[in-house]
Amino acid sequence: MKLKLIIYGLLVVTGLQAQSTLDEVLQQVQQNNKTLQALRQSTEATKLENKTGLNPSNPEAEIGYLWGSPEAIGNRTDFSVTQSFDFPTAYHYRNKRAGSLNEQAENEYREQFNLVMLQARLISHELIYLNGLQVHFSERLAHAQKLADAYHRKFETGDVNILERNKADLNLLTAKNKLAGIEADREAVAEQLQALNGGEPIQLITGLWPSVDLPADFDSWFNDQVSGMPQLQSMEQSLAASRYQEQLSKALSLPKMSAGYTSERVVGESFSGVSVGLTIPLWENKNTVKQVKMQSLAVENQMADTRLQLYHGLKALYEKAQQLQQSTSEYHQAFETLNNNDLLLTALDSGEISVLEYLMELSIYYDTIEMALETERDLQDTVARLLAFQP
Repeated sequence: MKLKLIIYGLLVVTGLQAQSTLDEVLQQVQQNNKTLQALRQSTEATKLENKTGLNPSNPEAEIGYLWGSPEAIGNRTDFSVTQSFDFPTAYHYRNKRAGSLNEQAENEYREQFNLVMLQARLISHELIYLNGLQVHFSERLAHAQKLADAYHRKFETGDVNILERNKADLNLLTAKNKLAGIEADREAVAEQLQALNGGEPIQLITGLWPSVDLPADFDSWFNDQVSGMPQLQSMEQSLAASRYQEQLSKALSLPKMSAGYTSERVVGESFSGVSVGLTIPLWENKNTVKQVKMQSLAVENQMADTRLQLYHGLKALYEKAQQLQQSTSEYHQAFETLNNNDLLLTALDSGEISVLEYLMELSIYYDTIEMALETERDLQDTVARLLAFQP
């Protein structure tokens, strides 16, 4: 289902020309956001850390100089170089585990990236909403000004009394204060967007909403998307790393080997040759494999719970978006068929209704416009949250 969202009726005006589209704003935020830059650097540091310690331990060199007693037997010099090795399969599983951890780090970055961009999108939606309100209340102010001016002239000619004139003035004051409040809110939201843009100036002055697509069937969409969602991808890589850790723990429970060169020199004699050693793991890694297996089982259960939470959370957003979509459609139809502004103005000019009655009837129409704007914003926000973590 595709819904073309626009600012309906009088809200589509030439006064709001898009200096930057929403997509352009989000691209700028993606480039300039300081949080994303820090996350990228932190991710690269984590990936380097994961690659540390994959090689054999450092070789060990030892020199010994021993003084003989009595002096007649001379002195002795010992020298040895030794390299120790884990069981060969340990290096294979270390590399595999590091690869999974690096994939996990990338998916965690993607998840945080999506959160930052969702925040930028929601702030942009608020700015578009306030832009629409600004246009709406600017027109309301202009209308209130004309009404107040007209009633001042009528008061001077005696056609209306002071009560009627004061009602028009109060309507004008209300419109001025509402517009001032909206402009202040808009400036505050614009500052939030600039902060997300790394402090760089950025503008979004459009009042038009972008088109959005809702999946035709939630379950089909979810089944297609869920395997690539960063939350589950990160946990899958965590599980893979845990599985490799199991194999690594088993490999580390096998004997370790060492090999080296040894020499011994005394007066008139020297000895040299190779040395081979074997470390038998009896106690050091006891229960390590069991602990890692339990950890893998915990990750599996956590994955199942995360998938379940994603399904129901996203389904709730999908159903809310459908309801909001229906509401926006109804508002659209109402604006096309239920605009009584001209009739109200005619009735006011002919004296059939009072200024108070006119303003009360007009306020219903204005409130409907504001509700339509709020509904469109809520729909955009809901769809943004629904699609925020797809691959």
